[in-house]
Amino acid sequence: MVSKLLALEAYPNLRDLDFRILRGVELNMRHHKWVPLEDVARFARVDVETASFRLGKLDNWGLVRRRSDIGYIGYQLTIHGYDALAIRTFSKRGVIEAISTTQIGVGKEADVYVALTPSGEKVAVKFNRIGRTSFTRVKLYRRDFIDKHHISWLYVSRLVAQREYEALQLLSPIARVPRPISWNRHAIVMEFIEGTELAELRDTDLTTEEASRILDRVLEEYLKIVRFGMVHSDMSEFNIVLTDDDDILIIDWPQYLPTAYPESLEYLKRDITVLLNAFRRRWRVERDFDEIWREFYEAWLMSRGDKNGN
Repeated sequence: MVSKLLALEAYPNLRDLDFRILRGVELNMRHHKWVPLEDVARFARVDVETASFRLGKLDNWGLVRRRSDIGYIGYQLTIHGYDALAIRTFSKRGVIEAISTTQIGVGKEADVYVALTPSGEKVAVKFNRIGRTSFTRVKLYRRDFIDKHHISWLYVSRLVAQREYEALQLLSPIARVPRPISWNRHAIVMEFIEGTELAELRDTDLTTEEASRILDRVLEEYLKIVRFGMVHSDMSEFNIVLTDDDDILIIDWPQYLPTAYPESLEYLKRDITVLLNAFRRRWRVERDFDEIWREFYEAWLMSRGDKNGN
């Protein structure tokens, strides 16, 4: 499903006061499920009547939601309001000058859009959209969220974006992953790469020989990453991009695990299994799992400083 970047429609109408009000709702959501109107007005340094009027506008634009049946008038920031705050920050930093509603990627957990820097360079902006379904899965192995029983989905999206940005910073100098440019809240700006997700290809788009070469490149890059000390933990044909310069890119890193975590071995084994099964099923590429696994297992051990398998 194509997701509309609703914040862009409201953005030209937003004043500095509106951004202060949005920021006030955002910060006070740490303490309230529904932020009292008076707290928003206090943060924005305006009277209650002015805050209420502007919040009405923001509600109409879909950037906040209002509730009055809880004993007081309260507000929550929506994902669209969070988008507006992130876009504003990137703009003030001089990272992006314009952003298009054209999507270049969409998934269960994120939407990706094209943007331009002040110098006219194309970049990609990834907005994380963590919902309850994926959050249930996230909590199983993302240690950031363990023991957090009361947490907003906006905050989870922020932690996920931060985690992926840190992973890309570590990996981009050594492996074929997107180069990160900036991070704010739930959004990451990264280099724009012309290419196609492997999952988007028809089975007839590649010969067995072509697919075999691609699999070799993916395994080569992933082996470097494991030696470095990281496991993707969600590797699949949906997270491999075939670039226009006939190379590959491994994307979507928010679920990575350091190899220092014992459970990373289980996820690494699953990653390799999923990859080999996909290439066997779609392009009849046969690989000996035990042979490939032996190499990855040795890399996993070495990354942990365990050269003898102890």
